[in-house]
This record gives sequence, structure tokens and C-alpha cells, in this order.
Amino acid sequence: MAYQIGLCDDEEYQIKLNGLYLREIASKKDFDIECHGFKSGKQVLKYLSVKHLDVLFLDIDLGDESGIEIAAQLAARYPELVVIFVTGHREFTGEAFEVEAMGYLVKPFDIKKMESILSKALLQASAVKRSQEDKEIVITDENLKKKINIGDIMYIQRQQSKSIIYTKQRTYNVYETLTSLCERLGEGFLRINQGEVTSVKEIREIRGNVVVLKNGEEMSIGRTYRKEVMAKYFGKETNS
Repeated sequence: MAYQIGLCDDEEYQIKLNGLYLREIASKKDFDIECHGFKSGKQVLKYLSVKHLDVLFLDIDLGDESGIEIAAQLAARYPELVVIFVTGHREFTGEAFEVEAMGYLVKPFDIKKMESILSKALLQASAVKRSQEDKEIVITDENLKKKINIGDIMYIQRQQSKSIIYTKQRTYNVYETLTSLCERLGEGFLRINQGEVTSVKEIREIRGNVVVLKNGEEMSIGRTYRKEVMAKYFGKETNS
């Protein structure tokens, strides 16, 4: 399956040029890639709410937007995404290194460096995919021990004494608490309220005090959890 590569730059010609370079490198190195262009960080976020990217080449200067701030949001929502900063300035701020980008390219590009960084990015993306495929939790459903791929879990709801785990394939009924499940699931999940947990990657958007999932379902954000939800989703603390 082809690696999905995003190119975010507010200059259309730069997207086309970078895409041409990447496809030439991919042809030379026998990489299977598909390139997607975006003229703003908002376009990237909208795209990721319904589709997937493995690697994103992100311009730091996006006109009215800061690539660094966009990268912080992406790191919070899509920790598996490999981000590479693109800049026209050799001075690289310390702030940029705080958002876990894999590397950076300075315009005009050295094709050799671009080739090297693409190779490393695809290697990292491949490792992320393998770790997601291998990561499982064991639950007890219908008195039987079962393994669930964590990447398949969309959300969990508490109903009376049970926690209902919803995956793309089926549901599981377990007596384990949401608190315990959250601890085992790790950073990719958010407690939305007293009775609901969702995978961060299943969130389409946050409207006011409501989390909207990709399947259209809505969850009200509990007052106790609002600060954590907003901080994790937007990549920084926001005022309540």
C-alpha cells in the first residue's frame, strides 16, 4: 500500500515543485508514494479528520498561520504522523524542536538531503505502522479472554456496570472500569466525560462543548475533563 505524503505550503508552485522532486526520488528508490497538496494548515486538519497521511512536509511560514502551531495540534491529535518542517530561513527556532518534528529542509532544497530525509521518514512511518498493528490489549468478554488491536478501538461507553468497547468490526462487553481501560490504552485515547472515552484519531472536530466523531456521533465534554481534552486535542492549554 502506498505511503500517503502531504505537502503543505501557501505557494502553489512550491507544492507542485516539491511533489515533482518527491516523485522523482520515489521512482529512483522504488518507494510507493502518493502526494497530496494543501495550501493551509486548516486544509490539512480537515483532510485528516476523514483520511490519513503518513508523512507531512509542512512549511513553517504559512502566511496567516504558523506551521509550528499547526504541528503542535497535529502532534496532539495524530501522534503517528511524521512531520518534516520546510523553511526559507536557516535560523531554526528552538520552539520548532519542541513539537517533535522528524527534521527540516531549507529552501531551495538540496535534492540529496531531500532524498535522505524522505528515506528516514518512510522508515519511521513503517515502524509506526508495525507498532500499531502489533499493539494489543487483553480483555474478558463473555467469560473469555480476548485480544483486541488497540488501533481498531473507536470509542468506549460506560453502561451500568459494563464498559462497551466499540471497534470497526464488533462490540465487546467488559466489567473493567473506564479509568482502568484508559490507563492500559495509553496516550491515543481521551476521557471525554464520566461515561465516554474515544480514540483521538476518531475525532472529526470539537464544536464548543461537544466532541464530534467521524461516524457522526457526538459526546458532551464533562467539566472535569474539559481542560485535558482541549489541551491534548489542540496541542496546548486553552482557557475554559
